[in-house]
Amino acid sequence: MQAIEFETMPQHRTIHVPDEIPDGVSLRVVLLWEPAAPPIDHFKSLFASVTEGLTDEDLKRPNDLGREPEWDI
Repeated sequence: MQAIEFETMPQHRTIHVPDEIPDGVSLRVVLLWEPAAPPIDHFKSLFASVTEGLTDEDLKRPNDLGREPEWDI
């Protein structure tokens, strides 16, 4: 028995095996993939998830009050 590991992307729900695998041989195929994140249905949920994992230090407002206004006299 021989084994080969390769990565590929499905196209039209099919995968292509490497050329070194001859026709007519028996194959055992194991599919592994990263599960997709569940869709966020509501804008409120999306907005609430923006700050997920941030600390209070990350969310702290800067003390910079901007430049002094220049008045035309």
